[in-house]
Amino acid sequence: MPQPEESRLLPPRGLPPTQDVSARPIVTAPDLPAMENRGEVRTVLRNTLLPLMGSGPHETGAGRGNMAPVPAHRGAPSSPGERPQQSHGEEPSAASSGGYVRLTVRLQNGQLSIIGVKQVPGPLEIPSAVIRGHAYEVLLDEQQVALGSVPDIGVRRSFANRDVQGPQGKHHFASIAAPEFSVRIPKNYVSTANLPKLAIVLHDVREAPDRFTSLLPLHLQRGVNTIEVSRLTGIRLEQLSPAVRPAFEEILRESDRNQ
Repeated sequence: MPQPEESRLLPPRGLPPTQDVSARPIVTAPDLPAMENRGEVRTVLRNTLLPLMGSGPHETGAGRGNMAPVPAHRGAPSSPGERPQQSHGEEPSAASSGGYVRLTVRLQNGQLSIIGVKQVPGPLEIPSAVIRGHAYEVLLDEQQVALGSVPDIGVRRSFANRDVQGPQGKHHFASIAAPEFSVRIPKNYVSTANLPKLAIVLHDVREAPDRFTSLLPLHLQRGVNTIEVSRLTGIRLEQLSPAVRPAFEEILRESDRNQ
């Protein structure tokens, strides 16, 4: 309900009808410290770790003080050396500290096939959980040795173009008939003796806990609801393409020498 015109012109209750610059301030919170008088303000809050601009020796120029000169260069930074950069988290396990093998796997007509292989130096951090959606795991004698989420598998996204009118300029999704994804396996597990016992499994994870507590296969983990999409049981060199097999054999020779 609108207020009468005269009520909107009245000052708030408790305040004088006119301003008096010589009047004492109105204290609404007497428990708080009083404000400092005009011209006597001494309270300054700042970051004591940062120097004040112009607080040190400076030269005058254009009516303003310049910032302090930049310290002289103390030489080039030291090289990282042979050891790769390590994270501040937990130390990588022995199985993942010797590098890993990254396989490019294709899903076509419900079957998994290896179409690429690359050896990668440095540690491999194996996640302790997966998100909802697609995920892969690598099993060795039914024990989980590698795990990873595969978001948006089989989907190609394109960004919206505001300059194009109609559906063509909107965010677009396209399905891929034969999607590809990466599978990362600690190098210590990739050997000639282990190849027939390795299995790559692609899952559609419907429900999963925040953290796994064992190395059991995904479908045996507590609190996991998953549908197996496809499985590649055993890796056979004779089934690899001529473009992939030589690189895979070189990795096996090096891995077998180190075991």
